Amino acid sequence: MRILLVRHGQTDLNAQKRLQGSSEIPLNARGRQQARETHELVKSLGLIPTKLITSPLGRAIETGCIVAGIDISDYQENEITKDNKPDDVVIEPDLIEMSFGIYEQKNMEQENPEFLVECFDKPETYNPPEGGESYDEVIARAGRVVEKIRSAVKTGQFNDDDIVMLVSHGALSHAIFETIKKTPRSQYWDVDFNNCAIAELFISEDGTKDNYQFISDGFEKNW
Repeated sequence: MRILLVRHGQTDLNAQKRLQGSSEIPLNARGRQQARETHELVKSLGLIPTKLITSPLGRAIETGCIVAGIDISDYQENEITKDNKPDDVVIEPDLIEMSFGIYEQKNMEQENPEFLVECFDKPETYNPPEGGESYDEVIARAGRVVEKIRSAVKTGQFNDDDIVMLVSHGALSHAIFETIKKTPRSQYWDVDFNNCAIAELFISEDGTKDNYQFISDGFEKNW
């Protein structure tokens, strides 16, 4: 059994350096192309997922479907959402992106450049904006995801030949990395996890051998 974590493909807000957080923002054409190329990569590596678990946001669901090779031709006219997703997709609410509250969808270089310093350069002392999540809250969600996967492994919910793919977002993925490696909060953003990057997660039954490694760096660096 193998467990993979994938970040969704590019959106317009990624390219525009706007915070999208938990807002429902679809993939753009570049993001869909990234997902198609990632499908070819996982196919070449023999890593087409047998189980697909995604964030409830459409950009993650669509990315996962494309990477997994699930036919979504019926959705060309309508965006995929958690309410109309293909049956093969399992939604995990805790995989949703970190909420940035009143700052979502805004360009913070224009709105409040100091916020970017507080959020990304000093995560250990970050105070969220109105309606936003703290890092502790995001880490708690990531911890629940890891423990659900650990429980599924221990109770035999996955087969030995399963390839389990989790599809999530930038901040939440970094929270999973911190949870697994128990790194200091100050190192939260020390690694890049670009659009459609892939990490393999090693989640042991007792937690003593948890680890991760990158399989793909993804594409151009975006928010």
